[in-house]
Amino acid sequence: MDRESVPFPPPTRDRPGWQGETWLDLLAGMEEYLSLYVRRKVRFPDHPRDSPRRSRRLLDQLGAPDRGLPIVHVLGTKGKGSVAAMLEAILRWGGYRTGLYTSPHLHSPRERIQVAGEPVSRPAFRSWLRCLLPLLQTSLAWDTMGPATLFEGLTAVALAHFARCGVEVAVVEAGMGGQSDATYALSPLLVLLSPIALDHQAYLGDSLEAIAGEKAGAIRPRVRVLSAPQDPRAWAVVQRRCREVGASLSLAEGDLPGVGLAGAHQRVNARLSLAAVRALGEQGWSVPEEVLHEGLRGVHLPGRLEVVAGRPLTVVDGAHNPAAAAALAAALDQGGFPGRPRVFLLGVSADKDLAGIVSPLAPLADGAVVARACHHRAAAPEALAALWQARGVRVEVARGVAAALLRAREWAGPAGLVCACGSFFVVAEVREALGLAVREPWPEPRQALAPLLPSLLP
Repeated sequence: MDRESVPFPPPTRDRPGWQGETWLDLLAGMEEYLSLYVRRKVRFPDHPRDSPRRSRRLLDQLGAPDRGLPIVHVLGTKGKGSVAAMLEAILRWGGYRTGLYTSPHLHSPRERIQVAGEPVSRPAFRSWLRCLLPLLQTSLAWDTMGPATLFEGLTAVALAHFARCGVEVAVVEAGMGGQSDATYALSPLLVLLSPIALDHQAYLGDSLEAIAGEKAGAIRPRVRVLSAPQDPRAWAVVQRRCREVGASLSLAEGDLPGVGLAGAHQRVNARLSLAAVRALGEQGWSVPEEVLHEGLRGVHLPGRLEVVAGRPLTVVDGAHNPAAAAALAAALDQGGFPGRPRVFLLGVSADKDLAGIVSPLAPLADGAVVARACHHRAAAPEALAALWQARGVRVEVARGVAAALLRAREWAGPAGLVCACGSFFVVAEVREALGLAVREPWPEPRQALAPLLPSLLP
């Protein structure tokens, strides 16, 4: 398909009479759609499984911008966002015009859609949403697969933006799923598989084999697959899937230069990214070796073992499942911090394995402060407090993340260490409380926010 035939959104300046003439009007329209979506989707028991079909329809309605666009699809549980970011950075340093699609965002939904390392601009994003909103509203009448999710809509918008901006190669991180993920609507030239672990069991299955089946189910026929080292149970599932569809499977191995992100687990992610670059090189996407190393060293990802303040040393990490929490604990333990009191600020989404996240962190903790992030999926802090107490850790419940940060820093003292973790929502609120970023508004379903309001009001 001719990339220039992809329909560009309407002009970025407001047009009289256009629905959602201002940014706030547009956000209100999106929020109203989400409220209708929540009520409508319950009529479709297989709604999650139909996500690729809905995503494909939205893409086609935007002119099928993904057709002919080289795409690298990043699947897995642990570190897939880091893998995607590393690969994009290396390719960009190598001179290619890159697109990067990741989730979730920290402070702005525009972070999810990047071209050449820069988030989509506010005017362009607003214009794309103006195109998307009527399509979402139309999806409320889809009678075989149900209404489109906002993630499916953003996936279509991301690919349309990449095509319009002349992206040469796009790196696309899957959401939480695999064969039932919106990104499965795409046809990649290369698939990367980061370590698979237990997470989102309510949606993906309650065993490692079931989750591996969901993730590996997104492997397309005859595509090349590169994998990080896997648990033997997951590896067996991945191998079986590749045999079934005739995909070429390789394990990412080899020497590794310096990595810009902290933690031993990031070396696993970096090795997978390097293997991807070399595999792309065999298809003509050459990157000089020295540039490859510079790209890896130059990667910066907010919210991944990121130091955000000193006295006390304060780090944030988006670890939100047991495997990620164990990797965080190992990174903190290997980092030393001799004699530093360590206080954790923890907030977790309710659908996570709360005990599995607390367990690897508790042996390192001199104290913990728990709080509920300003998000409808946040777990009750009292449940988290009970888990810390059961492991003999002094704990306090705070009213909000900002208050928890103040308390944790007070407990740790100037020479101590505070680690805020458990979800990217907590990470975002900590960074905002420290003045490192400003949140841009993004809609939530009104019904979903209603139960949370009493705990947020003074």
